[in-house]
Amino acid sequence: MHMASDPKTLRAQAEWDCCTATVGNFDGVHLGHQELLHRTVEHAHAEGMPAVAVTFDPHPASVLCACSPKVLCSTAQRLEYLEAEGVDAVLLLPFNRELAARSADDFCRCVLQEGLGVRDLFIGYDFRMGRDHAGADRLGELFAHVTQVGAVMKDGAPVSSTRIRKALAEGRLEEANRLLGRPFSVQGEVVHGEGRGGPLLGIPTANLDVAPAQAMTAPAVYATSARLLDGAGEWRMAVTSFCKNPTFDGSALTLETHIMDFSGDIYGRRLEVRFLALLRKDRRFDGLDALIAQLHADMDERRNLPL
Repeated sequence: MHMASDPKTLRAQAEWDCCTATVGNFDGVHLGHQELLHRTVEHAHAEGMPAVAVTFDPHPASVLCACSPKVLCSTAQRLEYLEAEGVDAVLLLPFNRELAARSADDFCRCVLQEGLGVRDLFIGYDFRMGRDHAGADRLGELFAHVTQVGAVMKDGAPVSSTRIRKALAEGRLEEANRLLGRPFSVQGEVVHGEGRGGPLLGIPTANLDVAPAQAMTAPAVYATSARLLDGAGEWRMAVTSFCKNPTFDGSALTLETHIMDFSGDIYGRRLEVRFLALLRKDRRFDGLDALIAQLHADMDERRNLPL
């Protein structure tokens, strides 16, 4: 998959005259995005053209809004998911006030048409472009072929990033994963924690430093899988606590993952954790013995679930 932050550079590298494109934030690359991308790729390849996804970094809301939403995935994850959906190239545009101030006509002409060589355009059901918030009617006047893909409905409502964030925040992990079309996951660097896991409890944990902009699940203990991102890291069963550690009078939420049947020094390495199921709510235990017994019960329950 080709990728660049400049449209003319991307077009020159990939060597195409014209292409089919779709434009969006694609936060989470959820089921709705997947349908839009599938339709884009299917049309592009049927017409003998490459399929290009145009997206932005950072999320536009972080530039335009005082209270921007948390993101469902990192930029690296988003690119990985876009590639998995079959696009041939990604234009990752830096989003700033200057870009936000451009009209739809200007963006379409300079970036999409002259830059990328877009002939046909696919957009989502609620898509708006530019400072003038142009929709399908206006865009239809600018391109040979504009298709607005309808919403993907689940449980009577459109699949959306906002809906998934809400489900995560309210502890409805199963619903969030269903709307994503995959398990929700986070990535981060393994950092030093309080040093209780191995020395005190006999159950070493990897403390994950997650980006502040990352959306998270509700505080609880989860059945997860984990993999190291450097090298050929394989998925391993894990149990993850996203809690304040009330037994130790903790005051801040921490993300701690015990990777089962694994040993090794992984400080400073990047880890991905995907959330599969809720095991239990966090609670205060009367002592270390009770806490350790519960942690072993959590691991036994995890072993009964798929990887």
